[in-house]
Amino acid sequence: MINPSDILHGSILIVDDQQANVVLLERILRSTGYDSITSTTDPRKVFELHRKYNFDLILLDVQMPGMDGFQVMESLKQIETGHSLPVLVITSQPDYKLRALHAGAKDFISKPFELGEVLARVHNMIEVRLLQKEIADHKEDNPALSSVIQRNIRQIIQVRSKAAREQSIQDRIANGMTDFSGSMAFFYLHIVWFCVWILLNTGYLGLPPFDPFPYGLLTMIVSLEAIFLSTFVLISQNLFGKEAERLTDLGLQTSLLTEHELTRVLQMLHAIQQKIGISNDDDRNLADADLEMETRPEDVLAEIERLQRREKRIPHS
Repeated sequence: MINPSDILHGSILIVDDQQANVVLLERILRSTGYDSITSTTDPRKVFELHRKYNFDLILLDVQMPGMDGFQVMESLKQIETGHSLPVLVITSQPDYKLRALHAGAKDFISKPFELGEVLARVHNMIEVRLLQKEIADHKEDNPALSSVIQRNIRQIIQVRSKAAREQSIQDRIANGMTDFSGSMAFFYLHIVWFCVWILLNTGYLGLPPFDPFPYGLLTMIVSLEAIFLSTFVLISQNLFGKEAERLTDLGLQTSLLTEHELTRVLQMLHAIQQKIGISNDDDRNLADADLEMETRPEDVLAEIERLQRREKRIPHS
């Protein structure tokens, strides 16, 4: 199932030799919420752009100098060997529409542009493209896992990837330094550095020592390095803490929703039991009416705190 937000995040390439048409289409799409739009007035760049970014939709003008839309579609077939071309043709000539469909285009929009037509066709094209990608992804599914687990794994990875993309440059630098400082390459680099430094300052190589024993300059550099690395580690820990807090909130909300749904199910079962006259089980643990009560998180936390305070007051032998 494709979410509406996924469609708005679909990547779009606009190709038209008229800059005015490019600007108009960009304004139409961005005003609707599409946020991943690339454009070019040079049709010769389309092949490399699509090979690099794998667009979900290409809005392609047919009549362009140097290389027309049909030639562009022919070149794109080298990339889209396993899928149909994600091309939405732009044309004002009725004769070109059928020719464009035979060339591999999936749909077309007419000039001058009509707002409703443009948005409807773009939406449908991106939705089909995303469904094709989802089907292709499922071909590699592990048969030992259910489709629900596979979907949840993908969603978790997408959330983490999105969080990584939204990090600032400073955060990325801090994470990069933290990852490098915690690697074996960092350890080996320092081993080599310290050995070379000490060897150069022993005088055995015939060079005058620039930092003789007890290596005060080296000590100062390493101390400064430790300060900066500690700062980078703390920054990364703060970022990980924020991400963990988000996941904890998500887990809490999911658990509360599950508890609420199970409570409603138990209440419905109890009502059905009374309606058809089934007596309670002799085991009170199975027939406990407390399970049908709504559990509020603030009550649970208050009870935990109360018992913890009472435990502290009780002397232990």
